[in-house]
Amino acid sequence: MRGRILQYNSNDGTGVIVADGQQHKFAIANWKSETAPAVGKTVEVVVAEGQVQTVMLVSDDVLLREKTAELTGKLGSLVGGIASSVSKEGGGGAGLGGSIIERYGKPTLIAYGVFLIGTTIFKAISVSNPILGGGMGWSMYDIAGFLSMTGGGGGIKALLILSYLSIAVPFFWRDRRAWLALLLPVLTCLWALVKARSAMGGGFGPGGGGPSLTIFGFYLPCVAALYLAVAGVKKYLTAA
Repeated sequence: MRGRILQYNSNDGTGVIVADGQQHKFAIANWKSETAPAVGKTVEVVVAEGQVQTVMLVSDDVLLREKTAELTGKLGSLVGGIASSVSKEGGGGAGLGGSIIERYGKPTLIAYGVFLIGTTIFKAISVSNPILGGGMGWSMYDIAGFLSMTGGGGGIKALLILSYLSIAVPFFWRDRRAWLALLLPVLTCLWALVKARSAMGGGFGPGGGGPSLTIFGFYLPCVAALYLAVAGVKKYLTAA
C-alpha cells in the first residue's frame, strides 16, 4: 500500500510512515531503495501482522505519470459532463467547444488550466538538501494529501478538489451567483499559505536549507486563482 514518510532519523535509521490513516514504524533494514529515506517522500510499504516488512521509494517519474493520468481523468470527466449537458439541451456535441469558450472566455479557461496543472504537477514548496546535493519538493495537492493523512491541513485537500470542480458550476447552474464559485481557488491559495506558514514556523527562505515557495507550483497558480476570482466577480456583477 502507498504511504508517506512522516519522520526519519538518519542517526539511528528509524522512522515513521503514514499509510491508510495509520502510523507505522520502520527501520533502515526494511528500506529497499538506493536513495536514502526522506520526510514527505511517497513509498510503497508492505505491512504484515502490524509490522513493516519492506519499504520502497516511489520514483518521481511514476508519481508524475500518475498525476498526469489523474489530471486527464478529471478533465475528461468535466468535458464529458458538459457534453452530456449540452446534448440534453439539444445543442449537440458539434458546438461544445464554442459553447464553453463563449460561456467562460479563453483567458478564464487558460487561468483555470494554469491553476489545475500548477497545483498538481509542479512543486509548491522546495527544500534544499546540501547533504544529498539536491533538493526535495511537493506540489500543493501532494502537501494537502500528506497533511490530510496526518489529521492536519485544515481541509486544504477538500478545498483544492472543490476548486477543481468550481469551473463547472457556472455552466450547469445558469444563475449569476454561480460565478462566485470561481472565488474558491484564490481562497484555497490563501488558506494553504496560512497553513504552510504555520507548519513551517512562520516563514520561508531559500537559504540555509529552509523551505521556499516556488514560482510555477505556488505563485503562478495563485496568480491564476486571483484572475479567476476577479473574472468571477465581474461576471457576477454584469450577468443578467
